[in-house]
Amino acid sequence: MEKNQFLMINDIIYDIYSWEKLSDINETFFKRLQMLLPFSYGSLFFHKGEASSDIELSDPVCYPAYFAEAEQAYLKSSDDDYLLWILHARESKLIRESDIIDDADRLNSPLYRGCYHKYDIYDSMQLTIVHNGRLYGVLSLFRTKSDGTFSNDDMFFLQSLGMHLNLAISRLIDSSGTHNSTSLSVSDFSKIYGLTSREADIFQALTHFMENKQIAATMNISENTLQKHLQNLFRKFGVGSKWELMKKINE
Repeated sequence: MEKNQFLMINDIIYDIYSWEKLSDINETFFKRLQMLLPFSYGSLFFHKGEASSDIELSDPVCYPAYFAEAEQAYLKSSDDDYLLWILHARESKLIRESDIIDDADRLNSPLYRGCYHKYDIYDSMQLTIVHNGRLYGVLSLFRTKSDGTFSNDDMFFLQSLGMHLNLAISRLIDSSGTHNSTSLSVSDFSKIYGLTSREADIFQALTHFMENKQIAATMNISENTLQKHLQNLFRKFGVGSKWELMKKINE
């Protein structure tokens, strides 16, 4: 993995853990993802029913926004989708459509002609959002004929983000976009992990997704000093990075 790709993945993960409600998932997420693995269209459907309920996808977030026309048409014809089986798996699945069915059948199906033909869709990747055996949604990325098919590297990058999407989106849906009233406070974490007053302040800043420069400036300390505090903080939590810390406190 090249350094710039690693940095892009970090930026996307940061975005994912900054979501506080479903409406925070917007074109910014798709634009950053597009820089990592190019695609022409994207959508994210949600499933908000109980684990035992029938699967009913709804409320798609689409990129670009006008692609909602295609996905709304899909909702009316979704029973014809030959990929519906992935929605019933009890763990997250990632598939590349061009691996599942040949071009002749795929590009001539009633579903394709009725929903995606006008957009010149040629290939797609589908990632199911699943946490603790329950489906929460489906992320779909689409390429046109001129884009070509998705590569194995593209699948690797999307799979790498999947575990973060599973956790973040499941929490948003389970809490209906609000913070869980039983979640621990900064004071609680400070007592549990033995944080100093300075570490508690830095921890609180991290939970508000402040950048290192902003934290250092706010606390009137150098970035080198901040890094020392961060290393102590990570050690106490048993993690190695901000992303691991955010994941741990949100589990």
